[in-house]
Amino acid sequence: MIKVAMCQMVGEKDAKYNTDKMVEMIERACNMEKNIDLIVFPEYSYGVKPDIAPLAAKGFHTEKISECAKKYNVNILGGSFPRLADDGKSYNTVYFYDRKGEIIGQYDKTHLFVALGYDESESVVPGDKLCVIDTDFGRVGIMVCYELRFPEVARTMVLQGADIILCPADFPSGNPLPPRTDHWDVLVQSTALSNVTYTVAVNDFGKTPGGEIPFGRSMIVDPWGTIVSQCKAEEDIAFGYIDLDYQDRVRKSIASWENRRPELYDL
Repeated sequence: MIKVAMCQMVGEKDAKYNTDKMVEMIERACNMEKNIDLIVFPEYSYGVKPDIAPLAAKGFHTEKISECAKKYNVNILGGSFPRLADDGKSYNTVYFYDRKGEIIGQYDKTHLFVALGYDESESVVPGDKLCVIDTDFGRVGIMVCYELRFPEVARTMVLQGADIILCPADFPSGNPLPPRTDHWDVLVQSTALSNVTYTVAVNDFGKTPGGEIPFGRSMIVDPWGTIVSQCKAEEDIAFGYIDLDYQDRVRKSIASWENRRPELYDL
């Protein structure tokens, strides 16, 4: 069994404040529960202001999160942060830290949100490859927020051997965008169900510096499509378990992987 902690928070304007809040939530989670295997934070948990990218380049946040991973002997998906690109824009980057505090995985968001009057590409450069990494509890695929709407992303990662899908997100309820709360539940559950793969999706909560209002509802969904753990509608830490033996049993019973017809499609 893999014990997971979801740290649902919102990034404020000050990147150092955000990082300190992450450290505090890691400490709180590890004091609430022992032997946690993985802690997951939301997208842009460090914040989104342009001045965060130069600060991030100095590594102040990676040092602190790395120290926490070592201190508490836990894997950490540290949300995402704006990492400077050559053209002055930034990548929307996720780091995965192992129990030794080493960064063993890096993912740059590949599918940018350009819709409903918002253009993420004005300030963000898309990545050019998906990310599946080996951890001490299995292979993990990482996707970010809007990429829940692209079933090819999760399916490709599972075809590449991902046992678990992790999705940090900044998924808003509106203001000024139309409400999408119901979309969130359906997208996360359908990702887990259609791929018969545990999916951990951790959303921000509260008002972001950009004015959006992410609604939380972070969740762990099992391969049967059932929500096994969910955060409250507030800044929250919730825990849940991932059972890969159960996942194997569900995959054998449903047999959707064995009955695929790959000769009919490119995936």
